Amino acid sequence: MDAQPVMDLAAAMERFDGDQDLFLTLAEMFLERSPAALAAIQTALADQNLPMLAKEAHKLKGSAMEFCARPTVAAAAQLEESARQSAVSDMAAIGERVQAEVQRLTAALQVIIEKGFPS
Repeated sequence: MDAQPVMDLAAAMERFDGDQDLFLTLAEMFLERSPAALAAIQTALADQNLPMLAKEAHKLKGSAMEFCARPTVAAAAQLEESARQSAVSDMAAIGERVQAEVQRLTAALQVIIEKGFPS
């Protein structure tokens, strides 16, 4: 899981046209919203509410895409697809992977917010 970098900061900054303030604003929004997103995913997993699970995984995937966070995007996409395909056997493990990747991403974003962009 940790083999791939949590995000491609250079590519993310390209997406934001080099606007560090915009990046920081969206990073803070991600940090504020990700706990609720993970809770919604956990609830949908527990209830086996596949439409809600697919929807929440899709939203999380889109949010992580802003930061070019490929591992988080991949995990959320896998969870979304599993929900759409009703592949319930793998979902708990994929849900754990999503949680771990979101934690890695939030930690990386917090470092940038607190310490600034690497030079």
